[in-house]
Amino acid sequence: MKVLHTADWHIGQIFHNYSREEEHKFFFDQLKFIIIKEKPDVLVVSGDVFHTATPTIVSQRLYYNFIVELSRLDADLQIVIISGNHDSPSRLEAPRPLWEAFNVSVVGMIDYQTVTDDGGLNFDASKIEIPITKDGGIIGWVLAVPYNDNVVKHASEFYEMLLSHLKSRDDYADNQCVVAAGHLAVKNADIRGHSADIIGKLETLDIQDFTEVKDVDYWAFGHIHYPQAIKGIENMRYAGSPFPISFNENYEHSVVSVNIENGKTESTVIPLKTLVPIIDFPSKPSSYDDALPYETVMMQLFEILDRKAYVRLHIQTEKPLTQVETTAIIQAFEGHEAMFCGIQSYFPEKAEGDDIQSVKTLRELKDMSPFELGCSVYHKKFDKEMPEELKKMFKEVCEEAEK
Repeated sequence: MKVLHTADWHIGQIFHNYSREEEHKFFFDQLKFIIIKEKPDVLVVSGDVFHTATPTIVSQRLYYNFIVELSRLDADLQIVIISGNHDSPSRLEAPRPLWEAFNVSVVGMIDYQTVTDDGGLNFDASKIEIPITKDGGIIGWVLAVPYNDNVVKHASEFYEMLLSHLKSRDDYADNQCVVAAGHLAVKNADIRGHSADIIGKLETLDIQDFTEVKDVDYWAFGHIHYPQAIKGIENMRYAGSPFPISFNENYEHSVVSVNIENGKTESTVIPLKTLVPIIDFPSKPSSYDDALPYETVMMQLFEILDRKAYVRLHIQTEKPLTQVETTAIIQAFEGHEAMFCGIQSYFPEKAEGDDIQSVKTLRELKDMSPFELGCSVYHKKFDKEMPEELKKMFKEVCEEAEK
């Protein structure tokens, strides 16, 4: 059985006020070409089809048109799509009966049922056990498990139970391949490029939760955007996002072609081209000392203004940029191909006792707790430490608010 694995499309993302519709179309064109060349039996999309739970009409139309195009491209191609934490399970699954006419299986949610007396499954297993057929016979299965809190909390038990149920089916045979799809975070995964808002609040799972589950030929995961074989395990992969979803994702993006034959699984990473690159300009410094001052950055801007790219500037400065300076930067981009995507300012380290605000970047500011930030603001405004009694009351307020 041949599988093409992709994930984390994030259709409808608005990136620093710019639509990414053309980038998605560019990716879809590449995916169509890959399908023609690879001739997979099934395309597995492992969640986060949309960027938000309430995608626009334009985003939904883009998605629907593309899936129909794929179906018409190859009548034998099966498509399996699961929901991710960014998707609305019910919205994604609503057209399920219509999708079946196009050889597409969409699983947005797990339908729970009453627990049986003999301890059997308490959900509709048949809905997520999808047979993959070829020449009139079943050659394999996709266990299409959408994002679900209960699955995350009991992953190994859930997949074991699901696999056991699959093997009890009359139409299951030992020579059939098994692909398990899921949208979750494995704590052993390489999360380079990820930011907290992309990772979300998903509970991370041990890799043992999956390695102990036997008879799965390939684990097709979504959620982590960096493409990888998790801990070098070739049959357990994150396909990754098809192009950079944030400035942190400045690495090669791809899809995975998987060939399962005679109990052996071989994966081939297929690189994707990026329509609009992301650029940290002049470069992304590690500290204040490595950054360049405002005047130098402004003088060098001409180097990238006529290049179609998302551009984030990095500037060394003693104090926040003035409105005039910021406006001058924005105006420099007007009428050019390059797209302005904000400024990362780098401030000098403060000597101990000068000012407890040692924040150099916006990221560091976000990492401060409300209590630390409040104490810092008080110190800056009154040039003295917050009184202990006030500190105690403020801390109680912060803790209550966090609850």
